[in-house]
Amino acid sequence: MKRYETDVRDDVLYVETDDGWLEIGSMADVRRLVGGATYSLEYDERQRAVGWLDTDPDGTLSFDVGETVAGMDFDREFVTALQTIDGDETDGEGIPRRAVVFADLMTSIWDAKGSLDRTAESDSV
Repeated sequence: MKRYETDVRDDVLYVETDDGWLEIGSMADVRRLVGGATYSLEYDERQRAVGWLDTDPDGTLSFDVGETVAGMDFDREFVTALQTIDGDETDGEGIPRRAVVFADLMTSIWDAKGSLDRTAESDSV
């Protein structure tokens, strides 16, 4: 299955498509939309029992939003959902709607802690 890369150039986020690069919006907007430069997830004691999860003593896992987004790749369905959004459309604050949807999808995925079944229950694009 083909995976589509991300690229950040001059603090603007792009997602690869079959036709080239799709501009999502500025990383500053993405960071603001997800709540800041760092995103944190909380794990309960049972979840922390897995050996690969490296949380703080209180069960919190924090990561840099910019680094994480820059290292991600996506499936065709994710990319297609972003492509359907008009690149000139903005929200009430002038933020590109693609960035808003991207940030919503990312926080849904992160909050589901990687469980794609849980993200399917979230709002659709």
